[in-house]
Amino acid sequence: MIMRAIWTRLALGIATLALALASGAANAVDDCDFLTGGGFIIVNGDKANFGVGGGCKDGMHTWGHLEYIDHGADVKVHGTSITGYFRDGSDGPPDSQGHPTGTRIICGTARTNLPPYDVNFIVRARDAGEPGTSTMDQFDITLTTIPTYSTLSSGIHQLSGGNIQLHNPNPSTTGTFGGACAAG
Repeated sequence: MIMRAIWTRLALGIATLALALASGAANAVDDCDFLTGGGFIIVNGDKANFGVGGGCKDGMHTWGHLEYIDHGADVKVHGTSITGYFRDGSDGPPDSQGHPTGTRIICGTARTNLPPYDVNFIVRARDAGEPGTSTMDQFDITLTTIPTYSTLSSGIHQLSGGNIQLHNPNPSTTGTFGGACAAG
């Protein structure tokens, strides 16, 4: 009688696991998420402000926006489309409040105030945890044009103010990581 109860419970557990695997619930780690952020970094001694977002939406990987102004170099960037959203390396463990941590790459096209005016961009943004640990969060941008503008030429930039927020997948963030990062 006791063995029968154990086997019945074990069978129910196996059936539940099989249903979870079939529904994709066990693969939640591969579900696409989204990232938002804003603030400023210091580039070559001057302030550079940014606002960025990217992720998957409605089965695609092309949702997002970008605004960037480097006050020292007088570079202004207005994103016009998002062409790719990628996980950069492995995600870190959730922070002490259970929020996700990790780095994302957001690619797209933009209009600038400098020739050739229409450019491709690659943004690297890292959420190192909450609440708003801006000195650990990171933001960098590369404009893939000639001549190339990249904040990475002076190293990876931690935020001097602001926050990068990586958000968990939800029903509206269906889709997969992917897309394209165009070169020059």
